[in-house]
Amino acid sequence: MIEKIVYPYDFSKFSEKAIPFIKDFSKLGVKKVIIVSVIEYEELFTHVLFKESEIRKLKEETIKRLENLRNDLENAGLETETVVDFGIPAKIIIKTAKESKADIIIMGSQGRGAIMNALLGSTAENVLRRSEIPVLIIPPK
Repeated sequence: MIEKIVYPYDFSKFSEKAIPFIKDFSKLGVKKVIIVSVIEYEELFTHVLFKESEIRKLKEETIKRLENLRNDLENAGLETETVVDFGIPAKIIIKTAKESKADIIIMGSQGRGAIMNALLGSTAENVLRRSEIPVLIIPPK
């Protein structure tokens, strides 16, 4: 039974395409959605180029931007949690799914790039290849 979803959200129209599917899962017994928003940056340079206060401010601003999405999912009967982090998106998404003991990752796909990436998008493709739990990719059209 699927009870916990990890939902990567990057504020794009592609990631928004997954919202109706997540709401449908609430009718099937899903209780919690963990919204993951990654401020994409090479981890090695994050603390070198940004002060701790700047990192904290960026995270707080992103959490604030996620409020409408959280409210929308909570109105659909889902408990939500927000994870905002710096780094490589696929790595953070998979780490969050593992640490939270999620049952599935549901994410949109940009559908741009070379062959496989043209179908999925590089982040979606990397998550799909490396995830230890099922991944549902919502196509761009």
